[in-house]
Amino acid sequence: MQTEILKRNFEQERKSLKLRVSELEKKLEVATRNLSAREAALSNRNTELAALQNNLKELEELREMKEVINLHLIIYYEYYFCLGAFCVLSF
Repeated sequence: MQTEILKRNFEQERKSLKLRVSELEKKLEVATRNLSAREAALSNRNTELAALQNNLKELEELREMKEVINLHLIIYYEYYFCLGAFCVLSF
């Protein structure tokens, strides 16, 4: 009789644990899918960030080129102004 009670208790505990394991496995699957989705989103953000950093670098290079061009223009204007003034003075 006591053996039968122990067997039933054991069987109930086994079923209960089997159900709990099944629930935990489902939760793990959901968590794994969520993690994969977040990793993909993070990868996309990293790609976007790299593109933005590249764009910023190009923009800085263009600004530097613009400054150099502006300096060249100033030098040319001053040169032509001085050349024009020299021509006026020499006549």
